[in-house]
Amino acid sequence: MLWLVGAGIYDTLEICNSIEILNNCDRIYVERFTSPITDNFIGFLKSALRPEKKIEIVKRWFVEDGRQILDESKILNVGLISYGDPTIATTFSELRVRAVKNNIEVKVLHAASGITSLIGECGLQIYKIGKLVTMMEEKQSGISVYSTIFNNLILNCHTIILTEYRQAEDGSIFFLKPNYVMSKLLEVENDITYEIVSKDSFLIVVSRIGTDDQKIVSGRIESLLELEYGRGPHSIIFPAKFHFTEEEAILNLTEVIDAPTDNTSGIKSVSTHMLNKYEPMIRKEIKQIRDTIGSNKENKVQLELLDNAEFYLDDAVQFLRQGKKELAILSVGYADGLIDSLRQMLEID
Repeated sequence: MLWLVGAGIYDTLEICNSIEILNNCDRIYVERFTSPITDNFIGFLKSALRPEKKIEIVKRWFVEDGRQILDESKILNVGLISYGDPTIATTFSELRVRAVKNNIEVKVLHAASGITSLIGECGLQIYKIGKLVTMMEEKQSGISVYSTIFNNLILNCHTIILTEYRQAEDGSIFFLKPNYVMSKLLEVENDITYEIVSKDSFLIVVSRIGTDDQKIVSGRIESLLELEYGRGPHSIIFPAKFHFTEEEAILNLTEVIDAPTDNTSGIKSVSTHMLNKYEPMIRKEIKQIRDTIGSNKENKVQLELLDNAEFYLDDAVQFLRQGKKELAILSVGYADGLIDSLRQMLEID
């Protein structure tokens, strides 16, 4: 049998209810890769369990591979302890499914999750939380986070940004700093220019949730970039438009550097960005072609095609005003296709 045991978010709070079950396990594994589990917790666990019980701290690959855990669970009682609630991490959900498919009985001991805890500590509504995302140190991660924020803002949903954490072989721990996340988002904004991130964007930075020295700071990126946040783990919330009860909570439950603002006030859809970019560009190309071929009757067919391209652009603008975004982009595409064809036909560079 396999027990997936939640350690909760801070040392001894939830594990107390799991001691009896762990005492009946033949193998006890603890993972520290989803988020740091303190030495204090490990010490408590050893003192609470029967003396003969051994605790093995395992690496990420051991859990992701999972074969030894599953093989042992067929004949032994195995306990796997994780930070927070074990059903939150995709690695554990995947392991649970593999166990069930192999006819291994699996039970979950749920516990408090860092995700729900940081939402509650900030006073935000769970209904307004959009897709979660993790910012890693590698370059492409910034684009993924930026895109997630954009999609959530379109839906008026808050974005929780988890930050990278890893433990080296020598025991040293790396926490990605909130300052890095903010700088990276500003950098991606300069490249993608959807106009969703600026130094005026309002964020909430949550550090060491559930611990005695947890810190929750809110303010504009320009102010938050200058702060030192100390040891992790850190999370950042990029809010959409606050409900008035959320705004009141932010003002009373966080360390407020700047007053809350609405990050959705200037949000535009991808369709709007595309139309704003390509519509004037194509109209300029139409004018260039008209100037090149003139109004000669011999070019009647080409002139009609130019007229049609302009009609498509006019339709695109109208469709966008009506909220028919797909039709707007389709019309721009038709216009662009006509102009490209004309350029090739007329051998215009």
